[in-house]
Amino acid sequence: GADRRARLIRRPARSPVPTRATSPAAADPAANADGMYDGTVFFHLYPELKSPKPIFSTFLEGALHCCEVARSHPDYCSAHFHEAIDQNDAIDCKPHGYFNMTLFKCPPAELFERFEDLHECLDIGHVDQTHHPMPCVEVASVSGPTSAIANVPHGVVRYSERDAVVLVALPRGHGLDAGDWRAWSGADVAAEKAGETFLGASLHRCVDDEASFEHVVRIELGACDAGAVDACVAWARGECGDGAVVGGFRCAFNIEKTGTPAGAMPAVREMQKKKKEAEAAGGVPIADAGKKTGQV
Repeated sequence: GADRRARLIRRPARSPVPTRATSPAAADPAANADGMYDGTVFFHLYPELKSPKPIFSTFLEGALHCCEVARSHPDYCSAHFHEAIDQNDAIDCKPHGYFNMTLFKCPPAELFERFEDLHECLDIGHVDQTHHPMPCVEVASVSGPTSAIANVPHGVVRYSERDAVVLVALPRGHGLDAGDWRAWSGADVAAEKAGETFLGASLHRCVDDEASFEHVVRIELGACDAGAVDACVAWARGECGDGAVVGGFRCAFNIEKTGTPAGAMPAVREMQKKKKEAEAAGGVPIADAGKKTGQV
């Protein structure tokens, strides 16, 4: 009801739960016996970036509210909110202008059991939107034998804003051989084109049988040139077909268990959007405002 929603929106900060990153006695790599991440990799895709009114006035406010609530999950490690590498796609709220990846140190089967508010905040933050929350397990990586997120302790994963990422999400029942994921996802193309800047790639399987997508590949090309990203995206789109989500991104915000709240990003994006609209209408760019009167 309304009271429940109000409580979720005005959630007080809780005491941080120690993770392996903050507990010297348990600072082991987050790897299972196969060298893959031993927790949940929670991907969230956003094909519809309209405002979740009346609760939130912009898409980002709703999406990042979910990120903020998720920090109170006892097994939360970090979230990595990505925006389209062509920033205009994000500013203009085009389909899949953003995606999010959150790491939890519990297995997917326990994800919602251990924190029921996670499920409810997703409904509130994305009311009247089509969106795809996907609890996943990491099943393969390159270069191995241990994946990048499994090779470090829980809670210490961070990504640079300068590094390019390609996301490939395949619909359920896609028919492609998961064993050939490096080929159809463009990971091999990315490794060749990016060269020394290539950082690796991972294949993830969604464990929710009712989810629209079955496999997700996240490819890290590092600080490569635009041509490498374009080549990877073009290859994956050609191999994966129309039902797949394929795009170039960068990590705009690393959201840690404690520290800077996620809510700062919507204000910045709203300023960028208004600046773009003003310039498109022939107005004076915000950065140049005041210069005509001699002000700097």
